[in-house]
Amino acid sequence: MLKSWNRATRTAWDDEQLRAFDTGNEDILVVVRATPEGVADAIPAGEVREFRATFGRRNLPTRVADGLQALCIDSPALAADITELGQSFLEQFGIRTANLRIEMVRIHSCPKFHCDNVHVRLVTTYHGPTTEYLFTGEEVVRVAPLYGLVFLKGHKHPMHQDGVHHRSPEVPDGGKRLCVVIDY
Repeated sequence: MLKSWNRATRTAWDDEQLRAFDTGNEDILVVVRATPEGVADAIPAGEVREFRATFGRRNLPTRVADGLQALCIDSPALAADITELGQSFLEQFGIRTANLRIEMVRIHSCPKFHCDNVHVRLVTTYHGPTTEYLFTGEEVVRVAPLYGLVFLKGHKHPMHQDGVHHRSPEVPDGGKRLCVVIDY
């Protein structure tokens, strides 16, 4: 059973740091975080699949449970972490609904650097190679940390500067990548 969520339990990121990102000129914010407890063991057995759903505050735990079940991942800790991220995302941006994608892939699903047609996207990788990004005018490809929270402004964001593009990483032969995407 997931605990009920309220503003006092949100610990995934610093509100002020994200508020500064949302109102500032930077198109990316990478938040490093520790490995969420209890999530790593159940992930490698997961099936290669993708789950997509729109969620709100009330149905988010069910959507997350459905997504993990579709990927054959049994991890209450992972479900709790994704739920906290989703609820924090709704609260932070003052929105009623957002989109959720949970995917386990073996392929380079989005190999070209790009910017999405969204307001803000949050990407976090729980297993395997992580999101890659490139600042406009630079040639150095940067790699997000495992479990890191990558916030990206999309074309719909009023402060979008087209200053960074991202892509999914190449997954080594025989490997898998589990990532979660939340956006609006």
